[in-house]
Amino acid sequence: MPELPEVESFRRLLLPLVSGEHPLRLERQSLEKSPPSKFVTDDEINEVHGLDLIVSDVLRKGKLICLVLKGKKGKFNNSNNNTNGNNKKKNKNENKNVAGTKYMFLHMGMTGRISTPDHIPKLKELKDTDIYPPPYTYIRLVAGPNEASFSDPRKFGSMYLRDKLEDDFDILAPDALNELLLDAIIAKLIQQSMGIKGILLDQKRCVCGVGNWVADEVLYQTNMHPDQNFLSEEQALLVLHRLHMILKQAVQCLSQDQEFPQEWLFHYRWSKRGSAKKTVTDAKGRSIIFVTSGGRTSAVVPSIQK
Repeated sequence: MPELPEVESFRRLLLPLVSGEHPLRLERQSLEKSPPSKFVTDDEINEVHGLDLIVSDVLRKGKLICLVLKGKKGKFNNSNNNTNGNNKKKNKNENKNVAGTKYMFLHMGMTGRISTPDHIPKLKELKDTDIYPPPYTYIRLVAGPNEASFSDPRKFGSMYLRDKLEDDFDILAPDALNELLLDAIIAKLIQQSMGIKGILLDQKRCVCGVGNWVADEVLYQTNMHPDQNFLSEEQALLVLHRLHMILKQAVQCLSQDQEFPQEWLFHYRWSKRGSAKKTVTDAKGRSIIFVTSGGRTSAVVPSIQK
């Protein structure tokens, strides 16, 4: 499943669509196959086309991407869209959608990915392919000379249109890649009866964007068992600092098309898929076992994670 580092790399692949000139065009693909169940309808596509909306920004919170779609400057009256806070007189309609502004959300689910003609990201769950658009592509996003595609073999991803950004972003906890308000987050980590991995995986609790492999990596590098609860303030601070470091490094590696550091658990945790008789070890030769924690299969090195 794509986690925050992969989704951030997908966001960056969508940035060339940002334009002050070229309207976004959505072109359905794989018409012989049904798309994911939560997907833009033909009526919504026609609405985007009818308004000649351009992509003004590409945002991300956790594992959720949002394309901000606006009318070309001058085409719509946006005078009531006060965002700088200087106008003290509030309009009663200020929280309503400004005419011509839409928000296109994308979630990758288990196997979704964004590709471009120049770059088809690799995912552990998918076979490598050099074909563009990749198999199981359900839509192409085109803005002038630039384009990207959304593919999803297992169809657990989604793509949908909203009138407001807040409805989908505000329900999520703070983004794990951003500089966090540590005091507020630490309070939600310490003295909890739930295991630390379950807390990290809950997208609405402390931080959002953490998935299975990131959580395992953080706990491996901090020598914590995923079921450990009642963290001290020092331990909670260690988890957050290590989480931020891992995410920043992972995003940097993906942006430079490099492998993650070889000492990371990431490279060895997938070995469970091999022979059941094979002993799985980390970079230092220590045994890896697999347990269920936080409702997910978790890779643990018991000699250091107790």
